[in-house]
This record gives sequence, C-alpha cells and structure tokens, in this order.
Amino acid sequence: MKLEMEDPRLKGAVDFHGHLCPGLLIGCRAALLGLERLGGQRAEDEELVAIIENDSCSADGIQYLTGCTFGKGNLIFRDWGKQVFTLAYRPDGRGVRLVFIGDRIKPVQADGRTDREAFKKVLLEAPDQDLFQATEVKVELPPLARIFPTAACEECGEGVMEPRLSRVRGKKICPACLLKADPPVVMDQTADFLFEAGMLKKTPRTGYQFLGDGAENVAEHSFRTAVIGFVLARLTPGADKNKVVNLCLFHDLAEARTGDQNYVNKQYVIADEVRAGQDAAANAPCGPEIEALLAEFREVQTLEARLAYDADQLDLIVELKEKQDLGNRYAAEWLKYAEKRLKTSAGQDLCRAVLRTDWTRWWFKRKERLWVRND
Repeated sequence: MKLEMEDPRLKGAVDFHGHLCPGLLIGCRAALLGLERLGGQRAEDEELVAIIENDSCSADGIQYLTGCTFGKGNLIFRDWGKQVFTLAYRPDGRGVRLVFIGDRIKPVQADGRTDREAFKKVLLEAPDQDLFQATEVKVELPPLARIFPTAACEECGEGVMEPRLSRVRGKKICPACLLKADPPVVMDQTADFLFEAGMLKKTPRTGYQFLGDGAENVAEHSFRTAVIGFVLARLTPGADKNKVVNLCLFHDLAEARTGDQNYVNKQYVIADEVRAGQDAAANAPCGPEIEALLAEFREVQTLEARLAYDADQLDLIVELKEKQDLGNRYAAEWLKYAEKRLKTSAGQDLCRAVLRTDWTRWWFKRKERLWVRND
C-alpha cells in the first residue's frame, strides 16, 4: 500500500516520531501491509500483538499505526537486529511476518552512502512486494499483560507495583526510598540474606541416595538450571530471558530452610515451602520481588515459568544421562519419567538432544589430538 505525503496517517506518525526518515517509513509501510493482510485495524486494547526485531525508527511507525505499544503490553521487542515485523491476533495467533527486502533497491550516492531523500521517495512509492517478503504464520502469543497490585511505600507513601517493593527493617519501601535508606542497615540485612543463600551450597540434593550414585548440592543444581534456562529462553520466541534466569536462580531458595525433599520424602513430610520462601527472602532488600518470582515458578502459568520448570527438570536429565553412560542401570527408568514432565517444545527438543549425546562427546571426540599429539 503506497503512501502519500499528505496521508493523515503518515502525518500523525511523523508528529509522534518527531521527523520523517527512512526508518519511520519502513515501519509505517510494514504496519499498513500487515493490517491489510490480516484484514484488521488498529488495536484498541491487546487483541493485536506486534513483534519487532530491532529498535530502530521503524518501531515508532509500528507503534503508531498498529496501536501495539509498550504501555499496553502488546509490543514485543526481540533484539535480533533485523528489519522483521510480525503482527498477530489473539487468541488464535493468526499472523503475518514481514521481512524488509527494500535494501536491494536503495538509492546510493557516488560515494556509496545512501541517498536518504531518494530512499524516502522509494519507500513512499514502491509496491509492497518490492519492499517486503510477507508470510502467513501461526504465532504462540504470550498471555495478556499481568497487572500487579499497587501498595503504598511505607516511607514516602507513594504507590508502587507490589513486586518492586523492598523490605528494610520490616518496612516495605519503594526503589527510590531504598536508595535513600541508611546504607549500613541495608547492607547488614543483605549480608544476612547472603549467608542464608550460602546454605544452598551445603544442602544436598537427596534423590541421589535412591539412585545409588552421585552427589550434588542445591546451589550446584541451581547454577546449571540457570544456564539451561538462559539457553531455553534464547531459543524461545517471546521469552523474557532475564526473567527465566531469575526464576531459575531462586526457584529452590526455600530449601535453605526446608532442605531438599525428594519424591519419597514427600510421601511422609510436608514442608511449608511458601512460608520458607517468604521468610528466606525477608532479609533481602528485593524480598518482595523474590517472593513474586517464587510464586510465578510454583504456578507454572507463564511462558517464562514453564521454561524455568523445564530447565529444572533438564538439569536432572543431563545428570541422569551422565550416570547412565557411566553404567547406572536405574538412570534409564528415571530419565523416562523426567522426560514426561517437560512442558515446552524447546525443553523437549533439548531433552532429545541430551539423550542421544554421549556425555563425554564435547571433549573426548578429540582424544587423538589431546592424548597423542597434545594439540
């Protein structure tokens, strides 16, 4: 769909962005083409979702013309450095993916630089097929934006999103007041939290006594779980990588107080993990945020929680595969049930890769070079 300079939609986008530039025009053309292909219109709420793969000026064209914005939670940014835009409708995920291919018709000056004025004319007038490769897609969309309760900071009285509160000397305070708090008090409290978190290095994972082989503490488990979570999030479109890693890091914090309860223990022992997690987080200035992470992990409803859950299971799966390769005849049975617990396609794919890989392959395949030629 070509654009005219007098088009009120373009004028509005320029007012929103601040100036007319090639990037803004790319975003505007992508937005209009996507809406046309989907037979839709500008989003009033969160019914339409835009996924952008760069943070250039084109993002403002997408925001203005589609109504998909950061504030509404229906604009997803992937830092992939590509002029690629996906629009999709809830709830079925029906969408269109638009790849900008207009660089091949970009006018250049004698010195090789882009002729910006001529390029803007091209972006206004060129047919859609010369600017974009369009593909119909089915998109797995995240849930609607989560709305957290607002609580009053007990220092300044201002309202703040509950998970962003900090706890200092029993008072829940906002991030701004935390920065003004008495440093020795905050640091003393943090020191208590760090000593408690260190208990995870001394807390054994108890399932190995039933496997008959292996030993690991909770901190060791949490480390590789976080690594796996980082990778799974990177391989999953729309996942918040930082959220997944944080969920993995803290998911077993309560075990600093309860110890690790394996599947046999849980038949007889009831550990109050919710209370233990709350009490363990109480000394951290960011305690309410940690409590929110623990609750999200327990509920396993968000994409990030499902990925963190799978990372937790995959750490065990990797460990069991090592034990199986070393001859533990019970590991195969454990692996069968652990695989069934996985909840995401990325987790299942990674599990299959782990199961078909010898645990020494990453280095042992070079044994001739390492052991004979020493290079």
